[in-house]
Amino acid sequence: RVRRRRWQTPMAAARSRLSVAMLDGKLYAAGGYGGGALSSVERYDPALDAWEAVAPMAVRRIAFGVAVLDGKLYAVGGESDDGLLSSVERYDPALNAWETVAPMATARGDHGVAVLDGKLYAAGGYGGGALSSVERY
Repeated sequence: RVRRRRWQTPMAAARSRLSVAMLDGKLYAAGGYGGGALSSVERYDPALDAWEAVAPMAVRRIAFGVAVLDGKLYAVGGESDDGLLSSVERYDPALNAWETVAPMATARGDHGVAVLDGKLYAAGGYGGGALSSVERY
């Protein structure tokens, strides 16, 4: 029997400029643009081949970064309908809740976010012009 690879199982909300990350074997699709910036978050469970809504972020975001640190999902910066963001929030899957944490020094969107040696980094992006700065949380 030949198994064909194909894309399937659409999300509930159409969204562009979203951010995605894996946490505990599940795919999280957060924010993005769908007629305006979105705060909604969906989680895909590959074992069930199904999406489900989880708690929305406090802030509507597009063009932001996400990364997983210590079992929590961080949403970093980006843009809202009102402009660039420096705010950061983190999702705890055990509580199905977001909490605001310390903001970045620089508001930025379209940046890279990664974890290295237990630290969260936000690099480059756009902040009124192209940025070369890197911030660490």
